[in-house]
Amino acid sequence: MNIVLFEDNQCVNMRPAGLFTPLYDLHVGSLRLYDIVTSLGHPVQTVVRDHFIFNGDGLPELISPLNEPHFFLNASIEPDVRYVEEIKRLIDAGDPFVTTSGNRVAAALVPPGTVMPKIITAAEVGSFLLELDLPLEHELFKTIDWPHEIVKSHLRHFKANLESTIASGSYIEIEPGLFIGDSVKIGKFVSVNTGNGPVVIDDNVTILDFTYLEGPIYIGKNSRVIEHAAIKDMSSIGMGCKVGGEVEASIIEPRSNKQHHGFLGHSWVGRWVNLGAGTSTSDLKNTYGTVSMEYRGHRVETGMQFLGSMIGDYTKAAINTSLFTGKLVGSCSMIYGMVTTNVPSFTNYARSFGQMTEVGPDPIIKTQERVYARRDIVQTDRDREMVRRVYDLTRNERVIRMDKISF
Repeated sequence: MNIVLFEDNQCVNMRPAGLFTPLYDLHVGSLRLYDIVTSLGHPVQTVVRDHFIFNGDGLPELISPLNEPHFFLNASIEPDVRYVEEIKRLIDAGDPFVTTSGNRVAAALVPPGTVMPKIITAAEVGSFLLELDLPLEHELFKTIDWPHEIVKSHLRHFKANLESTIASGSYIEIEPGLFIGDSVKIGKFVSVNTGNGPVVIDDNVTILDFTYLEGPIYIGKNSRVIEHAAIKDMSSIGMGCKVGGEVEASIIEPRSNKQHHGFLGHSWVGRWVNLGAGTSTSDLKNTYGTVSMEYRGHRVETGMQFLGSMIGDYTKAAINTSLFTGKLVGSCSMIYGMVTTNVPSFTNYARSFGQMTEVGPDPIIKTQERVYARRDIVQTDRDREMVRRVYDLTRNERVIRMDKISF
């Protein structure tokens, strides 16, 4: 059985998430869908959007007609570790089917003998699977369709995913509920509260003194938690991060920094983001009502009372930046002052000071080179080209008016 992880034509609704990495690479509930799928032990192919394709990679050439069954799985499916047993059941049964999540194809088992296009693209794969007229199953999997649903899904699945991580046997329980990997350094004056869930600290993490850790939380490999930090319930820190201040119910993707004081709550932070000292997100309206988000000119009700900000990859926040509740910040932007509206990708946003301008790809590429060098990472031609591709891909976001800015 081959598994095909595929992106589809609705991935655009997830921006800024998924601009620099396929959606199966997002950490939700501390796990990636890619991790869950590869753990099944079957060969995995991927179908990704065009801007991820270099020299033909990312477009699998499928044998036509298929000589064995193929299990197609949408890259936007929630990374719920409990889906492993459901996928195993469907693969073992071997019965052809298609299932949806909302108006998207979530999964399909395509039988041998099916005639396939030689090349299948992300724009085509959903409609192709529907046109096979496979038996329709009720909704078996849920997709993440909007950026705020990253946080909603994370909160729903974090505890189960964390229990699975602990059950892998890769950690030592040094105190009740406190699990650590190899070469972890914990300061003498660190307070750990596991009353509401476990604290999992992965390999080579350093926790400095006077830090408060409240489970359930996960801190990824090679990360550093700064003194006087408070990392609180339902937070997931990616590998190679530096984190300080207060973090609650949030996801920080790998290699992002929030080193100093400030509050991050019920938010998603992409990769290679830097939040300057004093940067804070609001995650509760003064009215205590539910938060609505504006996406591409349309308002979407989230049903969430607590919701902070969604911040795209490579974005940088100046000191004392304040983000209003439920704000979307694109990738490769520089934000300053009060962020009261959504911010397009590749934008210098200082709206509270009366200034907003576009940032071209060249300054971002130069900054990327400097940031990579600090982590002993060599910037490649592919890295530079990806910045240019995402800049072109997000041009329509940057229709900037001084009286209103949204996308």
